[in-house]
Amino acid sequence: MIQTRLLPLLLALFLLTQCGSAERVYEHEAAEFDHIYYDIDIGIEDDRAMSELIGPYVRDMGRTMNRVLTVSEGPFERGQPEGALGNLSADIVRYRATAEMRKRVDISVMNNGGLRVPLPEGEITVGHIYELMPFENYIAVLRFSGEQIKKIADELAAVNGEAVSGIRFRIVDGKARDILIDSLSVDPDRHYWLATNNWMADGGGDAPTLWEPLERRNVNILIRDAIIEYLRARESIAPYIDQRIRN
Repeated sequence: MIQTRLLPLLLALFLLTQCGSAERVYEHEAAEFDHIYYDIDIGIEDDRAMSELIGPYVRDMGRTMNRVLTVSEGPFERGQPEGALGNLSADIVRYRATAEMRKRVDISVMNNGGLRVPLPEGEITVGHIYELMPFENYIAVLRFSGEQIKKIADELAAVNGEAVSGIRFRIVDGKARDILIDSLSVDPDRHYWLATNNWMADGGGDAPTLWEPLERRNVNILIRDAIIEYLRARESIAPYIDQRIRN
């Protein structure tokens, strides 16, 4: 078994070897402290002792990351106001939140920016999901009034949509119109449960109403793990767009 303290390092090493050269390099000026800075490039030779030490763990990590979860009939990509990758992720979060809460979770909202890469056509591996969702974000379930749900829909419409599940609306002049939850109009006197990631619930994103729920329950499930477990249980998946947000 891979030691827990080595897992982040080994994962980073594995992803670097899989992804080739980085697309973007962030540069900064060194602060004037009593530190020694070393330039690292391909001219540096491998440390044999270190390579022998971590080699078995890297190989074990490689086997884990290359494990096939399912087969996709087409690529899953982000999109606005709606995309197949966002639909899949938001549906998985809502379904898993419902199972963990043992009560119906009406809606889920995910930020497109948190979905880092598309999922390819063909075999989808554990490594693909770590690239898609590299953050340690977990599911947060929030309770809102019907009026708050309308505000959230307006906030999502103002940014031309995010990944959602369980809710449908049209975007007209930057506002949400014809909002439906489970094919019914939003009831201002009813309360609704909404699943999202803890980053959005804690102040991230462009929907500030999410930060003021009537109640919050954290689900001790990483979104990445929920996606892996969902895909592992299916022989194949196919991209889908069902007009949940329209403009």
